[in-house]
Amino acid sequence: MKINAEVHGGNKIAQKLKQIQDRLTAKRRVLVGLPAGSGNYEDGAPLVVIGAVQEFGSANGLIPERSFLRVPLRQNQDNIKKGFRALSGKVARGEITAFQMLDQIGARAAGYCQEAISAGIEPANAPSTIARKGSATPLIDTGALRQAITHVVED
Repeated sequence: MKINAEVHGGNKIAQKLKQIQDRLTAKRRVLVGLPAGSGNYEDGAPLVVIGAVQEFGSANGLIPERSFLRVPLRQNQDNIKKGFRALSGKVARGEITAFQMLDQIGARAAGYCQEAISAGIEPANAPSTIARKGSATPLIDTGALRQAITHVVED
């Protein structure tokens, strides 16, 4: 049995493939953390400065490293990749834009960081810190740092 096939619309197919390629290869990235202008604590200390000291520890060693960004993102790397794979198919089909995909992934990633703070970041607070703030949970005093964690999609 012999089968004959014809393909019509070669230019339209090429254009559609180019659109899909452009959607998937757009030069965008998502940033997760504390952007400039995140605000200040009641005492005037910028949240980004407090966040940097907590994330990396103080230079003098008095404040230990409590990674609320790098560690939770590494721990959830597989979940982030799964989300990316699922959403990139929607981008290829034109159901969402690359910006929308990165926005959704960024929101999930910021949520992982916020959840990590709520669950408690090691090391534990010193007894003097617990007495001063009335809580044993590291990085939670007013909740301002946790609430300021967000994401930004950049071109």
